Amino acid sequence: MSLTPIDFHSVVRSCIPQEAEVVVLKREGSPSAIIYADVDGDGHPEITAMYRYLDNQYLFSLKNYSGNWFPIASAATGRIQAVTDFAAAPVSRREGWDLIIGWKNERESSSELDIVQWTPTGFQRLIPPGTFYNHLEIEDMPGRDGSRDGLCEIALWGHERDQAYNVETYRWDPYRLVPMQDVYSYYFQKVTRYYEDLTRNHPDGQAYRSYLEDAQRKARGSESS
Repeated sequence: MSLTPIDFHSVVRSCIPQEAEVVVLKREGSPSAIIYADVDGDGHPEITAMYRYLDNQYLFSLKNYSGNWFPIASAATGRIQAVTDFAAAPVSRREGWDLIIGWKNERESSSELDIVQWTPTGFQRLIPPGTFYNHLEIEDMPGRDGSRDGLCEIALWGHERDQAYNVETYRWDPYRLVPMQDVYSYYFQKVTRYYEDLTRNHPDGQAYRSYLEDAQRKARGSESS
């Protein structure tokens, strides 16, 4: 059976005020803040999007009922900052993916992390304000035994100097996001490759070599820096 492709932007536009604007992410390619993922845990994906209207930004999810889209949740975010990241992943639970939002922090040239969960009574924020980053990656990372548990870890890269970053991996455990070192041997292989390239391109950069050595220790399974 063939499925008709969904025009996500048109669906979202048809469900928001005429004067509203779909939020566009402040990142390469300027993609619209629209996600197609199962956020309510029923096994069927919903459209979740953000739009700007009357000096506020709104988050809402739409579900398809017999070919028609209806809102199942809508809420003002209380924020007016630009959005840098908008994704969905199983962070706190396997059924019903969480929304990961990055809010642009103009003063610090970074983003503030927000994790939001759909609930039958509306959207719920999972973490308090104050977690900042410059780059993030979301992945179900294998632990020391090489197995994956179906939940995603989040790697946050925080800028320190030039092209150097402090990198930390986090997991939901069980009611908050906490640093988790059992995935170091996996994820810091990627960090090691990043600093290998930097030291190769900047052979006189001793600081990069220090970051490389730290990443190599963590990739080998040594958690101390």
